[in-house]
Amino acid sequence: MSMIPSGIPKKSLLKRVYEARWCYIALIPTLAMLCTFTLYPALSGVYRSLFRWKTKNYFSPEFEGLSQYIKLFADGDFWASFGTLVIFLIAGFITSFAVNLPITYLIFRMKDGRAGKFFQRAFVVPMMIPGMVGTMYWRFFYQHGNGVLDTILNSVGLGHMSRIWLADNAVTLPAMLLKGFPFAGGFTMLILLSGLLNVDSALEESAQIDGASPWRIFRSIYLPLLVPQIKVLSILGMISGIQDFGTQLVFTSGRYGTMVPAYYMYQSAFINGNYGYATAQGVVLFSIILIITLMQQKFIKRAD
Repeated sequence: MSMIPSGIPKKSLLKRVYEARWCYIALIPTLAMLCTFTLYPALSGVYRSLFRWKTKNYFSPEFEGLSQYIKLFADGDFWASFGTLVIFLIAGFITSFAVNLPITYLIFRMKDGRAGKFFQRAFVVPMMIPGMVGTMYWRFFYQHGNGVLDTILNSVGLGHMSRIWLADNAVTLPAMLLKGFPFAGGFTMLILLSGLLNVDSALEESAQIDGASPWRIFRSIYLPLLVPQIKVLSILGMISGIQDFGTQLVFTSGRYGTMVPAYYMYQSAFINGNYGYATAQGVVLFSIILIITLMQQKFIKRAD
């Protein structure tokens, strides 16, 4: 009785590479640009963070080793800015999911009608507006005296409540947290909606036959199946939130209790002219983002 081979012999690495050689060749230009414009600047930043590199010695930086990092770890203002960042991240996470998840589910329930299609398009429109345009509008909204908010207060007889919204430690941070109200639509809603549309309708039909309520169907079927989308959105939101400083740049220049690490880095480089110190901050910020992302992925995986 002849023996039947248990499996196909595995090809050598060189043979597999040769067979897919055109794929590798096609990827070379993209890889070269990635290394030139992404990897090299990042590694160059790590190297330059070891130098005393300022505007006055821009072309002749002086090597100082780890002194920039020693200074950074003793910089109370830099680490205090993380407290403000945490507030922004938590507020962004809560408003993003608390608003978009129920709205997306309601639109999903209308997916077969014209109304559903209309609302799907309407809530995606905000993605087409440049972020800085929206930020500038909100700055005008809070502008003291003739801004939208003060105009509304004056028109309803509450002008005495007016204040300098973006220059008051008591209200500036809450005002910035409300930027983007009502926080609906955009990228988050689009990703959640795509997840809902990929759920097999047979699961809901079976649950309805068993007498499950609409709330039970959402909680036991749709919400668990949205976990992959929620994972991606939470990680991307966290990374984007740490890197973003556009609102601080336009609203307050980091004053009145709104300083975040990314703007502190920008200020060190382009306002104070201390490029070496700013690159050291960038390295630390990158390390923190990497650690938090890995921890977040591990936590979510364990929760699954």
